[in-house]
Amino acid sequence: MTADERGPWWQRRSALAAILVAGILPLLWPPLPPLTDLPGHAGRWQIAIAGPDSPLRQYYHVRWALIGNLGVDILAIPLAHLIGIIPAAKLVVSLIVPLSMAAMLWLAHEVHGRVPPTALFALPFVYAWPFQMGFVNFALAQGLCLAALALWLRLARMAQPGLRAALFGPIGLALWVTHSAGWGLFGLMAFGAELARLREERRSWPAAIGGAIAACLPLALPILIMIAHRPEAARANETGDWFNFSAKLLWAISSLRDRWQWFDLTSLTALLFILYIGMREQRLGYARLLGWPALFCVAGFLLLPRLLLGGSYVDMRMMPAIWILALLAIRPPPPGRLAHILGLAGLLFFGIRTAATTLSFALVTAEQRSELKAVSHIPRGAAVLALVYRPCLTPWSDLRPEHLPAYAIIARDAFVNEQWAIPGQQYLTIRHARAFPFVADPSQLVYPIGCKDQGRNLPHAIATFPRTAFSHVWIIGNRLTDPRHYGLDPVWTNGRSAVYEVVGAAGLRRVERTP
Repeated sequence: MTADERGPWWQRRSALAAILVAGILPLLWPPLPPLTDLPGHAGRWQIAIAGPDSPLRQYYHVRWALIGNLGVDILAIPLAHLIGIIPAAKLVVSLIVPLSMAAMLWLAHEVHGRVPPTALFALPFVYAWPFQMGFVNFALAQGLCLAALALWLRLARMAQPGLRAALFGPIGLALWVTHSAGWGLFGLMAFGAELARLREERRSWPAAIGGAIAACLPLALPILIMIAHRPEAARANETGDWFNFSAKLLWAISSLRDRWQWFDLTSLTALLFILYIGMREQRLGYARLLGWPALFCVAGFLLLPRLLLGGSYVDMRMMPAIWILALLAIRPPPPGRLAHILGLAGLLFFGIRTAATTLSFALVTAEQRSELKAVSHIPRGAAVLALVYRPCLTPWSDLRPEHLPAYAIIARDAFVNEQWAIPGQQYLTIRHARAFPFVADPSQLVYPIGCKDQGRNLPHAIATFPRTAFSHVWIIGNRLTDPRHYGLDPVWTNGRSAVYEVVGAAGLRRVERTP
């Protein structure tokens, strides 16, 4: 990306560099960014680097394979050997933010010839809901997708089809290894951009569609790998929840979901107004090279299911890219008052969202710190049954506890039933078969009695877990009124959550399944 230091401030390298640095501020205070799934990822990296004498070796087995879900692992595991798990996780996640923001600015510059002031409105989507949920491999893949699309368009502008085909075979494979959903996202964006470019060259529709398909063929290399792994993956992978449009509406309005619902929805409404101005104002308008990719991503969002080949929230992950592409597609206005108003408004929007995210992360970190005091009361090498008590409907904001028990893996080399172990999606397999069915995610989640289609309730889990497989029970978000009735001895509590030692089976009683 280039910028003219004599142009408007939003096109100057110094201003853009300051904005990229400011974007990292929410991640500086927390020891580990409070993203829902991130402790689980860090726990997996602890297992991957565990030495032969670690108790983790009796519970887990690492079998490396070429899978479409390795992006952050490839970076974090070597770093963890040097600086430790938590610093490595923080460093790698912190790099995703400026990488993604720089990719947005590069893409906008490549399409428009300069950075438009409205590009600033897209930057807060680095902290969109998929990132908040801790989908860090996908977040890295999305940032790389935006950079790859800028390179795709630059090579097309340079009339280098052969070079582009040669480069994007390995680039497509790298995107797939980072995260398979990111590879699919890039396929939609590249096809939409290529189709728009060929139509702008006045190619007929059949010729444009054929040309776009041919240009995207080098991206298809990972399909051969997926076909080779299909027998193993098909045994465990789940696909379903098609065309759930009530859920899709929730994903759409939750794109900037963090802590304060009114604030996040107001922010999204402001962006809708910017998109409306882009349509109505004759000095703006939209560039097809980004508008069409956004429309193809909309189609993907509507057609994809929530569960695909073992991955969850596949459709939801598309939404931030739709917003980003639509905002970046707005053409820069001519120099003048409108441009400066949009630039200041974009900077204000970015600043307010960044400040709010910084405060939100600080608050969640403080809330989680109270729960994590439990870790010091868990013996090294223990087998811990984690039960995270969740409401029937997840509130707009909470302390994101689903994978907090993974801290026991990181700090105590303990077995915890919160790891993911899906063939074709993870390189981790679990040896602790005696713990079945409390072996892997989502067995750690429990719900109030009466929650339909959510999972097991807390009394049923406590009454039925295999007692010889666990030495401790860690309940987050609830406590037992009479733990000794269940053969559990209280070890620690903060008044909201508790750790118990499994001491016997006396007094157990049958608990009927929730209908």
